[in-house]
Amino acid sequence: MNRHFILSATIAQPELNDPAWAGTVLGAAERAGVDLVVLGAPGSLPFDPMVIAAWAAPMTQNIGLVPCVSTAVAHPFHAARSLSAIDFLSSGRAAWNPVTGDGHDDSVTADMVAAARSLWDGWAGDALIIDKESGRYLDASKVRLSNYDGPHFKVRGPLNAARPLQGHPLLLCDASQPFDVAAADLVIVEEGQAPLSGTNCLRRAGSRADLAALVAAFEAGEIAGVHWTLDDPGEDIREIAEFSKAVAHLRQTAAPDATLRERLCLPLADQLISEGAFA
Repeated sequence: MNRHFILSATIAQPELNDPAWAGTVLGAAERAGVDLVVLGAPGSLPFDPMVIAAWAAPMTQNIGLVPCVSTAVAHPFHAARSLSAIDFLSSGRAAWNPVTGDGHDDSVTADMVAAARSLWDGWAGDALIIDKESGRYLDASKVRLSNYDGPHFKVRGPLNAARPLQGHPLLLCDASQPFDVAAADLVIVEEGQAPLSGTNCLRRAGSRADLAALVAAFEAGEIAGVHWTLDDPGEDIREIAEFSKAVAHLRQTAAPDATLRERLCLPLADQLISEGAFA
C-alpha cells in the first residue's frame, strides 16, 4: 500500500465560533496542505466541535474534519448520527477524536466507540435505494438492530441515518488521553515518545520541527506524519506550508472525489462489516 506523509493540526481557540475567523483559518490550513484539522482538544472545548465540523464541511474541499467528542456530553447514538451526517456533507472527510469527560475513565470512551461502530454497521452500504419511480426509499432487509450492550452504553438501534460514506469515520486518539489505541486509525504521540506498535502515529511537532529526523522516522515506518497545535494560527500555518513543500515527494495526490481514508492511504477499519452480512 502507498503511504502518505500526513500533516495534522489542532485548533482549539474560542474564536472558532466566529465564522469569519474560522473560515480564514480553515481555508489557510487547507491551502497549506493540512490533511486533518482537530477541532478542540482534551479538556478544551470552548465551542461545539460537531457544529463547527458540519458548518465547515461544505466550505472546504480536501481537509479532514476531526471534531472532539466528549463522553461528558455525548451519547453514542447522537454522536454516530452526527458523524454520519458530517461524512455525507463533506463527501467522506469526517473523522472524530473521542475524549474522556469529567468523572469518566477511558473505558467509557472505548465503549462509546464500540457502540457508535455497531450503529454504523447496522446499515449496509447499499441499503438506500431512493428510486422515485418505484417509490422505494431503502431496502429494509439491509438495516438491522444494533442491540449493543456494553459496560457503559446500551444501544438498540437502528441508527436513523445512513451508513457513512467511509463505513466508519476515521478514528483518531490522542496519547495524552488514550482509550483503546489498538482500535484507532491514527494516534497523536508526544515528541520523543516511542512509536506505538501496530498503530499509525502522528508525532507532535515542537515550535521548530526537525524535518530530517521526521522524514527519517516516516521512511522507517515509525510515524505516519506530524501533528501541530496551532497556538499562533497565522505563523504556525506558514510553518506547515513550508514543511508541506519540503515533504511533497512523500505525499500522494488523491482523486478529487477520494474519501479521507483514500487520501491518507489508510485502509478501512477491521470492524467494518461486509455486504455479505446482510445476505
